[in-house]
Amino acid sequence: MSSLQITDVKVYPFDTTGAGGKIKAFAEVVFNDALLIKGLKVVQGTGGGLFVSFPTQRSREGHFHELVVPLDNSIREMIRKKVIEEYKKLE
Repeated sequence: MSSLQITDVKVYPFDTTGAGGKIKAFAEVVFNDALLIKGLKVVQGTGGGLFVSFPTQRSREGHFHELVVPLDNSIREMIRKKVIEEYKKLE
């Protein structure tokens, strides 16, 4: 999977923690200047750390399902690191 590279990351602050929410920002990631994934979220975890939530859709039963699923954990980690890195530049 080494041919898949992140070529751009945009992070948009959207802090809901003041209202009791956990979302800190939304993000977009571009791969190889050819594929854009929107709807990623930077979320404040219960332990205080940050994590990246992938775009989801709610089913009729009320369950959430990821719309974008990295099948390779190294890709998921690459996305997480880049998004958190860009988010921290905004703090």
